[in-house]
Amino acid sequence: MIVLGLFGFGMNPAACLLVDGKLVAAVEEERFTRVKSAPGQFPGGAVRFCLEAAELGLGDVDRIAFAWDARKYPYRMLGALARQYLRHRPRAGAGSDATLLKVVSTLLEYTPGRLREDVRLGLRQEGLAGEPPPIEFVPHHLAHACSAFYTSPFREALVLSLDGSGEDVCTQVAVGRGDRVDVEQAIRIPHSLGWFYAAFTAYFGFTPYRDEGKLMGLAALGAVRGESNPWPDRLARVLRTTSDGYEVDPTFTRLGEHSLAERFSDALAELVTGYDPRLAPILPRRRPDPTPSPCLDPAYVDLAWGVQARLEQVVLALARRAGARHGLRNLCVAGGVALNCKLNGALLASGAFDAVFAPPACHDAGAALGAALAVARDAGDDVRHQLQHAYLGPQWSQDEIRATLASCKLRAQVCDDIAARVAEELERGAVVGWFQGRMELGARALGARSILASPLAPDIQRRLNLEIKGREPWRPFCPSVLDERRAELLQGASPAPFMTIALRAREPWKERTPAAIHVDGSVRPQTVEQVHSPVYHHLLWEFARRTGVPFVLNTSFNLAGEPIVCSPQEALRCFYASGLDALALGDFLLTKT
Repeated sequence: MIVLGLFGFGMNPAACLLVDGKLVAAVEEERFTRVKSAPGQFPGGAVRFCLEAAELGLGDVDRIAFAWDARKYPYRMLGALARQYLRHRPRAGAGSDATLLKVVSTLLEYTPGRLREDVRLGLRQEGLAGEPPPIEFVPHHLAHACSAFYTSPFREALVLSLDGSGEDVCTQVAVGRGDRVDVEQAIRIPHSLGWFYAAFTAYFGFTPYRDEGKLMGLAALGAVRGESNPWPDRLARVLRTTSDGYEVDPTFTRLGEHSLAERFSDALAELVTGYDPRLAPILPRRRPDPTPSPCLDPAYVDLAWGVQARLEQVVLALARRAGARHGLRNLCVAGGVALNCKLNGALLASGAFDAVFAPPACHDAGAALGAALAVARDAGDDVRHQLQHAYLGPQWSQDEIRATLASCKLRAQVCDDIAARVAEELERGAVVGWFQGRMELGARALGARSILASPLAPDIQRRLNLEIKGREPWRPFCPSVLDERRAELLQGASPAPFMTIALRAREPWKERTPAAIHVDGSVRPQTVEQVHSPVYHHLLWEFARRTGVPFVLNTSFNLAGEPIVCSPQEALRCFYASGLDALALGDFLLTKT
């Protein structure tokens, strides 16, 4: 069976294609629209790419799997929202009325008939004429769970889906065994871990549902004072554990008066500033600036640490109980909150689980894959295939790259061994754009569309953040490490190919390569195997041969606020608009004087 998986009209729309249960192609729409996260859009460009990659037409597709259960709209959703509104309005006040009206006005946008028509129109606008195949709606959190379990190395596992919301569900606990994923528990709106974290992301002046990684990175700076930090206990008023899970008080997030921001209420601002008057919201959102950020004030750093710690405490308690209840020692995580690699590292370090797996696209783009896997499995396909790599997107041939360079009137050096040549550039301290093969799926650059630097280069963290990426100076960077030498860098090392889990670095590297290791001693690694990424692996091997260091710094090939580059033209634009020293496009190398 041929199944086209979709998620659209929300954040991170994407498409994927399964042929007889095997993943052929997957890509996010932002790669084509060049709008970060492509909010609210239909993944037309992603659909076209997936079909072209498989050399298929829309008429060859047997089913479309859409990662949202439109069957709950409008009546079941209206009832669920009304119950929560009536329960919490007495404390939230009249300010909740506008929020409710706004939510109710969107319910008709997600009915089965409306979504089917929107999909049909989206396909037609992309030039894919003809009647679409039958569309099956898959519950959003079930799609997340399938995207993690069916691509994991486990035959059985606890599966947590942690998200903002999907229909009326915010968190789901499931059990995966064999080819089945069975839902055991659902925590419903308004008890959203995603809304909790997004509220504080907005409080710090960042963009919610996009910049949560900034808050996570800032939290690590407060680790040294963590034991005496009062914020986790104080934030229990907002996010508290219960006997069967947790609860979020919505009067601090979506309900109540919102005179400062949409994602947090005035009550949250009063709660925080009541404890510490210095902690007024940082509004409006700041631009990257080489001067010290207000976020670096110890009071803000401690608050960020407290928010992260509270999230970890609650999720760990939920996971421990569920794992013990079902006798499971393997854990899969998915959903937007599972992009929090520090949380995933804390789950592994807790000892409650022997292994933790987070797929490369934990966010809603991955739900497109999960929906396709769920529909294919129900049709009888074997969908259990461990995801070994994320190189599933577009690629350009050497001839196409050569034509692009010619059209831009650019001359480039042709290299017999581009990996060795770039390793030489890195050794001398250059920062290099790296464009090779099929683009990776997910939010992390994994050596296909990356910016690379030597962790030994002087002042490299400042250079990358301010001269090239245009982002906050305290933001950390991640290492790509030779898989066969990962134990030299990582404590208790296991394969981590997707940069979705934070591990502890070994002590000698903290002094020698501080740019690769965060101030709390954690590192978000990508382990690179030769069989899946031979050219990138060769680069790492050459760099290790020259320097003795088996890893390089790897960050996404983009500027602040932009999607990762997809095409050679976009790579060239980013190269000439930034402080990059060199650019490797396939076998071609460009350098600046």
